[in-house]
Amino acid sequence: MRNPEDVRRDLLQLIQDAQHISPRLASRLDEMRRWIAQKKSGFLMRKKYVMQLLEELIADVSFWLNIQLLTEAERNTELAQLSPVERYWYEYLFPTWFNEKDPKLNLWKKNLMAENFSRSDAAFVNLICSEIEFYGGYTLNPYIADLSMATDLITCSTKELSLCVQLTTLREKLSDEKQHEWESTLKYWRIQRGLFISFNSVKAQIEVEIASSILSNSDLLPEQCYRRINIDL
Repeated sequence: MRNPEDVRRDLLQLIQDAQHISPRLASRLDEMRRWIAQKKSGFLMRKKYVMQLLEELIADVSFWLNIQLLTEAERNTELAQLSPVERYWYEYLFPTWFNEKDPKLNLWKKNLMAENFSRSDAAFVNLICSEIEFYGGYTLNPYIADLSMATDLITCSTKELSLCVQLTTLREKLSDEKQHEWESTLKYWRIQRGLFISFNSVKAQIEVEIASSILSNSDLLPEQCYRRINIDL
């Protein structure tokens, strides 16, 4: 984990760098800077998820700003070296996040700082991502997609069509409300392809079955579709 003072300095520098390229990005970064401005370094060092998110944000912003300074040909070359889901993130979802109002921003900032949020399912999501990648797919699971966009992971398979996936262990009848909120969130961020998976967490090798379902739906779902599946029996 990086020193909070280094994170503060990086945020200030990135705000300055962004002002002439994307004032909305600079404004969003300033929101994040003010979030930690009055917090002591020792306090922030104990906030694991706050610091992880900020470090990831700094890395994403640094990359995004750098490619904006390139010529179109240079930018295309740089983006071509990324995976399809990374390109989707940097070209579309990430700039959409800082260019639009984030209805969940204040809530998740509060929950993160109060330690009411933890990536308790991170190891499980990583297992699924490993399975998907083993079979030739691509994955990405940014904090912002999880916190703001009801997306546990972004994936694609052979057709390189990005798919945003939400996972829940709730039973089908209990997950109706969550599914409705999920679909509304995806529509708000203009995410066109989404998959909502409700699953039985005690089923043997459930991560393998989930990964298989994600891979097949990634290629089979139409270009604009929100689908729900239940993996139970």
